[in-house]
This record gives sequence, C-alpha cells and structure tokens, in this order.
Amino acid sequence: MSAPVTLRSFSGETDDDVQPGEFLKTFRRFTTSACITDDDLIITSFGDHLKYGSPADDWFAELTSTKQTWKEVETAFLQRFPPVEKAKRTETELERELCELRLKTEDLGKKEKYAGEEVYTHVIFAEKALSLAKQAKISTGSNSIWKVRDELPDIIRQKVKETYPTWTEFCAAIKRVEMAHIRDGVKKYQKEKEEKEKTEAAIASLQRLHLQGQRRLPAAPTSSVSNVSQTQQSSTLGGQRNNTPQSNSTNTNAYMGPSSGQGNLPRPAPSPITEADRSALIRSLALYPMQPNTEAGIAAWHAQLREWKAKNGETAEVTVNTGFPLQPGGEAPGSGECYRCGRGGHRRIDMRCTTDQINNKERTFRTICGRILRAAPTSRVNFVSDADDEFSWLNHQAFRPTPSPGNGEGPPA
Repeated sequence: MSAPVTLRSFSGETDDDVQPGEFLKTFRRFTTSACITDDDLIITSFGDHLKYGSPADDWFAELTSTKQTWKEVETAFLQRFPPVEKAKRTETELERELCELRLKTEDLGKKEKYAGEEVYTHVIFAEKALSLAKQAKISTGSNSIWKVRDELPDIIRQKVKETYPTWTEFCAAIKRVEMAHIRDGVKKYQKEKEEKEKTEAAIASLQRLHLQGQRRLPAAPTSSVSNVSQTQQSSTLGGQRNNTPQSNSTNTNAYMGPSSGQGNLPRPAPSPITEADRSALIRSLALYPMQPNTEAGIAAWHAQLREWKAKNGETAEVTVNTGFPLQPGGEAPGSGECYRCGRGGHRRIDMRCTTDQINNKERTFRTICGRILRAAPTSRVNFVSDADDEFSWLNHQAFRPTPSPGNGEGPPA
C-alpha cells in the first residue's frame, strides 16, 4: 500500500511558495493514489484544494460554468497560472562553482547523509564534482581538473594524479583513496595542528610577558653589563693602564663574552637588541616551554634535553636561535632571576646562592633571555636538580661562561 500524498492548497498569490507546476504534479499523484478517475470527481477535488477566497478560487468558480473536462481545466489552469521560470546557471557559472568546491581536511574520514545513505565525505565531494561537471558539459574532457585537484587536502592529493582525460576518471580516483590512508593522514594533521596551536599560545603568552615588562620597567640607555664592560675598558691591569687594542671577538654568540680564562681583560660592549632578536627568542622559548616541578614535568624536561642534544649536539653553543630547555623549578626567564640557581629574590653574589645549581647551558640561555626580555619578576617554584650521568654533558667545562666581576646577576650578556 502506497503512502498517502500530502497536497497543500494553492492560492495563486504572488507570495505563495507553492508553484503552479509543482501543485499540478502533486495533484496528479494524489488522484492516482486515491484511484480517482472520473473527470467530474477530479475537477471537484481540484477545486477543493484551492485556497478559499484566493485568486485561484475565484478563477475556478468562473471556469467551471463553461469548462467540462479535466484536460480543459488543466490547460486553462496553466494558462492562468503559468509556471514561474526558474533562473538557470550558465555553463560558465557551473564550472566556476565546480572550481570553488572545497573538501576540508577536518571533514575527511567522516560520514554524512547523501542520497539517503551514509557516505564518506570524500566520496560525496567526488559525486558533487562530477554532477557539476556534467551540468557544465565538461565531464567528457579535462577542463579545470588541475584547479580542483590543487585545492584538495594534501592527504587526498597524495593519491590523486594531476592529469586525467575526463572528470569521470578524476572523480573515480578520489573515491578510490583508501580509508586507512585517510585516517593516518588525519591523525598526523590533527597532531601537527595541536602542536601549532600550543606554539602560538606560548608565543602569545611570551609576548604578553614582554609587553608587561616594558610597561613596568623603563628602558635604560645601557644595561648594567654594558656599564661593567665600559668600566673594565677604562680600568688598569696590574696597576698600569691597559692601552692594548682589543681584537674582534670570534664568539658567534652575540649575548655572551669571550671564553673563560681571560680574567679581567676588557670585553667589547654587547650589540644592541633588535626586534629580530626578540622574535627569535620568543620562538626559542615556545620550542622548549618550561615544565612544572613534578615527576611528569621533569620527565618532559628530560625529553626536551634529549631533543636539543639530537638536534644541536653536545658541544653546540647556546644562542638565541637554538634556545635551551629550562629546568623545572626555576623562575620564568627574563624575570630578574639569579643566573647561578635560576631562582629569584637574590643576586648571585649573595650568601643564599653559594653553589652552581643549574647547568652551564641553561645559565647561558637565561643570560640571553634576561638581556632581551627584561621582564618583571614572576612567581617562584621549587628547585629540582639535573639528572645524573645521562645529562653530564650539560656542565662541560668548555661551556662555563666567563664570570663577570661586579655583576651579581649572572654571566656577561
């Protein structure tokens, strides 16, 4: 038994959302399902489905006095209420719509309702693309295939060629992409997206920290370290003035002084800080975010150290571009912390800081951060020690920064 046909009344008003042609087709299905075959009964039923007092109802009242057969009524109805001509897209518009069709990476691997069935999104995309190609009358050729292919997600593009003789073959290739490949690609994409979001959030946080530091601390024409360097340049060595010209430093780290063992020999003044330096530091800090002082945080820090070593090597110099993983339990970099222990609230020459408690590479990086950021102090956390033998390379003698006489805040900057 067929389902009953629902027939809405027709008014003939200009704002009626029931079009004449659609109303007439639905009425024919209604008479068929109701097994109405007699012309008089069909005409009577037709009149009953016209909205009372409407232009269509008035027209029908005048018509039935002269017209006798259903065919005559049907013809007169279409003459009085002709179907509204629907705007049709040109072939150029259809091809443009085809080229603007998009398949998002986030939607890959999902199912949606299409033609009454649950279908994977990349298959739906292929079906829609082929339908538009047929409507634009380009399905038997290769027009614009490369344009659509260039906008496909990289996961699909890896399995679909750039050229195909017809749209039918191109769309079939999209449908054939294996779900295993799609699922693996989506997992990789989501992981990279999460890492990117974390990095952007870390960069934004560091930028806010930098701006807060700029508001709280007025900019000084020269740093305390620069003043020390200038004082040293004018000091005497062994009771006599040092007039020996200084050779250019070969140290590639613009934020650190010469290697240890040179005593009180004067060092050249550090180069000015640029926006490029600040941007490089923000990227480096985001690459190795400081972990909480917990077992999980320490394990994450150890993983960061292994990554840094694998990327740069044990003997690599710490620079603003390489960055360095900061030990859990210390102050935020650039917060005015002590460069010997990584804590705040005291200077390195104070009795409260009598031994080196952070590794030499971190000390170097904190010095770089301190000079570039000059941020306001932040909250303190507890201290944890380095790992044992695995990370002994961090305290190699060759990378001990030169002590700075008179500067209690850390190595020369």
